Amino acid sequence: MGLDKFRNRDDVKWAHPELEMSYQMMAQSVGYSEVLLNEDLPLEQRKEYAEHCEDGFKQFLPDYDWSRTTEYEAPGCADEPDAPAVKLLVAQPKGKRRFRRNSPCILIIPGGALAVCLRFTAQIESWADRFGVPCATLKYRTIPEGAQFPAPLNDCEAAYNFLVEHAEELNISPNKIVIHGNSSGGHLSLALCHRLKRRGITPRGCLVWVPVVDDRIMDEYRSVRINSAFWGGSDQPAMVRQYLGKLADSADVPAEAFPGRATVEECVGLPPTFIHSMINDSGFDQACAYTSKLTAAGVYCELHAWGGSQHCSLSTAANIIDKDNPDAKYAQLFNAVNEKELDDMFQYDLRRPWTVEEFNEKD
Repeated sequence: MGLDKFRNRDDVKWAHPELEMSYQMMAQSVGYSEVLLNEDLPLEQRKEYAEHCEDGFKQFLPDYDWSRTTEYEAPGCADEPDAPAVKLLVAQPKGKRRFRRNSPCILIIPGGALAVCLRFTAQIESWADRFGVPCATLKYRTIPEGAQFPAPLNDCEAAYNFLVEHAEELNISPNKIVIHGNSSGGHLSLALCHRLKRRGITPRGCLVWVPVVDDRIMDEYRSVRINSAFWGGSDQPAMVRQYLGKLADSADVPAEAFPGRATVEECVGLPPTFIHSMINDSGFDQACAYTSKLTAAGVYCELHAWGGSQHCSLSTAANIIDKDNPDAKYAQLFNAVNEKELDDMFQYDLRRPWTVEEFNEKD
């Protein structure tokens, strides 16, 4: 089969046996390119659909506990003078805080193919309780709202800046903010690290799941030919074209738009980066190539390739379907690895500022 053909991986025969329910749920979902990224539909119709696409997850999404979760409005990014305020939610741990002072904080950037900002991928109260630290998330602008690069990234930077500027009020350390994202939230998380590097800022770390790393479909990215109903290689061109606008198919796409475009030099000085990719995900090869650049740049990094999982099926099992099921060993293994990575970032400063100096001294 030639590389111009898409290989469908929706059938559960491709799945790890413990992920069958999650795999089926992903495979039976409405594909992004059918509605949210369908350029034949008016933006208003797509926006209306986006507002209701979380309905299927309501049983897993209780309302926020407003006694410990606070909504803020962060000023828009300075690079965009007319940017609207960014809605930001911060959840405090319900029980005992793990850190009395200088607490780390996790900024969770939701996923949704840049077409919707999915709350279910950012369970800030659950994560605050699990890790004993404040957790934040935001609502960034999306494609059906008419947003293009760099608007969603600007919103993410605005949220990060708010946490830094209000660190004392939120009882966190501005030097211990960990960025996390899933799918397009992972894409924006990695992109935000490149944006912050340009500002001279290095976050405590970055943990991402199935990120969309590169806008290009190149021959060496064989996994981009993998397809599924939930998300696959056929969805990426629609997202890229609408997100980049006039920049699409250009040689001038910056790493802040798609981190896969970064050179090794542009990766030097990035924060510790932990990437979780799924073997049956269209972005697997992109994640491998990007990790190779991070390694060459001297960045502390880890790449985990999880078998029998397509885009988001393992993370959905681990954080929604089987979150509280100790017998779901594969899902709990995923959670344990992520917990160890977050714990490492909380306890140790894994940033490597000396790599910048060493890189600049090379012949």
